[in-house]
Amino acid sequence: MNAKFTYALILTIVQAVFALLMYFTGYQTEKLAIGQHLQWLLLPINIAILWMGIKAVREESADKSLSYGQGVGAGVLISLYSGLMSGLYNFIHFKYVAPEFFDYQMEMIRTKWAAAGMSSTQMEQAETITSKFMGPVATAIMTPVMAVFFGLILTLIISAILKRPAPAIAVPPVAS
Repeated sequence: MNAKFTYALILTIVQAVFALLMYFTGYQTEKLAIGQHLQWLLLPINIAILWMGIKAVREESADKSLSYGQGVGAGVLISLYSGLMSGLYNFIHFKYVAPEFFDYQMEMIRTKWAAAGMSSTQMEQAETITSKFMGPVATAIMTPVMAVFFGLILTLIISAILKRPAPAIAVPPVAS
């Protein structure tokens, strides 16, 4: 198994375990407002795993070099693979493990709309539109897209730090 897929699998497993912990501790249900802030805890974990994955790709090369483009490509592939696997996991999670998540989420959104002074008619119209972008299928579709988008941003920075030029090839002096 190559480094890109290995680190994508690690990233997916970490995110799945985190989702399960959030669910079983109530941060995807009763304490959803706090749980949304706790999602930020995944950012340093994602950075660390992408860092290790890109570094492993660099170490896999024969001369231990890594161009900026190779680093970005590796990071985006790690993000894409992880996004696809996480999308599948999220579908299963929100369809079978936590199907009530979207009800809690919609209730939290309704509360915010009411606080903003929206009328019940406006809230019903907004809910119709919002509900189309919620649910296990929508989440499964958006997960890879968002994973690649945020993975690209992180990878652009990480690759700039981890790039390493190939060693110079010694050219023997020309005899005169």
